[in-house]
Amino acid sequence: MTFLFKYNAVPRKPNPMVTINPLLRGTGKTVTFRDRIDTLSKSANWKKTIKAWEDAGLLFDLSRMPKVAMVKLKYLNIDEDIQRKLDDKHCATKIANPKVFDPALLQTLQCIKTSTGKYVSIDGQHTGSSIAGLIEAGLVPGHTNWEEFEFPVQYIETDDLSFARKAFGILNGRGKKKQSAYQQLRNSVFVIRIDNNFSDEEDREIESKVRIAESFQCFPVDEDSSLVKYPGTFTNIATFKTMTENEIKIACQWHNKFFHYENVHVSLFFAFKDLCREFNAAKHPLSAKLQTELAALVQNLFSNLSQFQESVTEAHRRWTEKRYGYKAPWNDDAYACALVQLYLHFGGTEYVAPTLKDKFDGLIEFFDDDIMSLAA
Repeated sequence: MTFLFKYNAVPRKPNPMVTINPLLRGTGKTVTFRDRIDTLSKSANWKKTIKAWEDAGLLFDLSRMPKVAMVKLKYLNIDEDIQRKLDDKHCATKIANPKVFDPALLQTLQCIKTSTGKYVSIDGQHTGSSIAGLIEAGLVPGHTNWEEFEFPVQYIETDDLSFARKAFGILNGRGKKKQSAYQQLRNSVFVIRIDNNFSDEEDREIESKVRIAESFQCFPVDEDSSLVKYPGTFTNIATFKTMTENEIKIACQWHNKFFHYENVHVSLFFAFKDLCREFNAAKHPLSAKLQTELAALVQNLFSNLSQFQESVTEAHRRWTEKRYGYKAPWNDDAYACALVQLYLHFGGTEYVAPTLKDKFDGLIEFFDDDIMSLAA
């Protein structure tokens, strides 16, 4: 039996992302808060919030504004019923790590100040502890007593410990708009491309991976970006960052060769990361012929990876229910295993890593009959 499918080439059109890719260069633009106010004034959500203030008769309470002071560390108290226990590893490997430590990056400690003058730490105990520990170790010139060391503190004057307890949750994420995975990636790329700062190994690795993807017209974008409409864009930043440069090269090259007219589907990186690693473990190359025939299989059976995902997700659900009696959580490993099992079912003869044949054994039996009958 010979492999049943052939890949039908799709005419290539110029991809606008090649020139409008926002990671190629920064905008060079800075704005004032006037720009931001103008944006808010046009926002329906903002207008609704302002009306809610007016309806409730609320005004900004200036007495509740945070204050800033330089406070000796000995006057700061850590309430363990509010803050977490100290994570010594975080202090050692994240804050005081000599490879990344820079005093300019330290943030103010967050506290409340009671009517008796007592400072209770809300946030920043790891920063304060690291500074005190460095002084204790004799690594801060001119300072031998950490208790007398002054550090900037932002505080609210209150005796209400419940405020401190709620504030800790807000300061640690509930009230912040966190950077998206794309924004974090963009920062690393711009540190290299705009700032020409190559000192951080992680920044260098991320920029290199992005450069490889771009060379095959694959472009990371934010999930809510208007650019997701263009071919070659992808939002699965987390999986992308876990891949090696060679895995990214093979996956993006495959996409650009066979599905250049589509977005980079979320399943691509999962599938090719597993394919590359299993073939590498088996000490066997992922042949060009196999890659072409896998593209032919996806194109002929499913049209694209999006439809493949829908089919394999449903097959996985049926498989787990049959085998375990309940719907088990989705497992991203199923992508590569399903591709390999389908490939062999439809007459593929290229070498495949045995581990991919054995895992999810019998998964393809649960694909729709109209798909599987094509091999008859």
